Amino acid sequence: MLNPLVQFNIGIVLLLLGVQMLRNGLVNWGHSRLQRILRRATSTPLKGFFWGTLATALVQSSTAVTVLAVGLVDGGAITFYQSLGIVLGANVGTCVTVQLLALDLEALAAPALAAGALLALARPTRPAGLAALGCGLIFGSLGLMDAALTSYEGSQSFRGYLSAVAATPLQGLISGTVLTALLHSSSVVTGVAMVLVSQGVVPLLPALALVLGANIGTCLTAVLAALLSSRAAKRTAIAHLFVNLGGAFFLFPFLSCLAPLLSLLTGDAARQVAHFHTLFNLFSSLAALAVIKPLAAFLTWMVPD
Repeated sequence: MLNPLVQFNIGIVLLLLGVQMLRNGLVNWGHSRLQRILRRATSTPLKGFFWGTLATALVQSSTAVTVLAVGLVDGGAITFYQSLGIVLGANVGTCVTVQLLALDLEALAAPALAAGALLALARPTRPAGLAALGCGLIFGSLGLMDAALTSYEGSQSFRGYLSAVAATPLQGLISGTVLTALLHSSSVVTGVAMVLVSQGVVPLLPALALVLGANIGTCLTAVLAALLSSRAAKRTAIAHLFVNLGGAFFLFPFLSCLAPLLSLLTGDAARQVAHFHTLFNLFSSLAALAVIKPLAAFLTWMVPD
């Protein structure tokens, strides 16, 4: 039998691999279509917001859509102002992945893996196969991490190792930022937070802070992608960071007030984390959308041509 610490870490690796395979499968299937849609559908910020949300929900990666928006701005296909709606919509669209993680779908892991393996054999259906394999790995990895925590429930050293990631809300915020910057996936870090809080390893408040940190850390990829791009493209990446950072710092002091309200939505701790992730992204994106013209003017002043 595997050491639970090893088992838990294998679960994290499989979750990361699953999210990456799902993302690659969906992006390979629709990347060119996605570019055409985003190029044509950004005449207003509201349209960009809608299509950014839909595109991210389909490809399961806010990072991919945000980096694509940076690339479209850099190539002159859309303006910086047009890209803002896409970026804000991408933040909302990523909530679909986290809500999927909150569902108890472990029983579907084996069928999804089997279907994915068969579909991946033929070239025309290979992207769908990769997506199905990714779903299977995601469902199975969460069960693996749950089992590791359950089987090692009595070990203080193991629980101490995991709880040290987010012993306090501030530690959770920092850990979420660093881990997401390293893993390039806020969904994976949020999924791990859901497992930890559901097993009682990490209290709810630090887990919520971990989610805020994950939303900050996910901005790194777009910032790196924009380093050698035009100044307009740099503004798009900074806008993503500015909105997520501002939203996280605004809500962080109120976590202790928000936590009891989440229990009104559901008694399940993992779902509370998932719902907080959704509410945070809705709050920060809609707030930014409401002041999008002043925000664009401020960022243009901050990063002039």
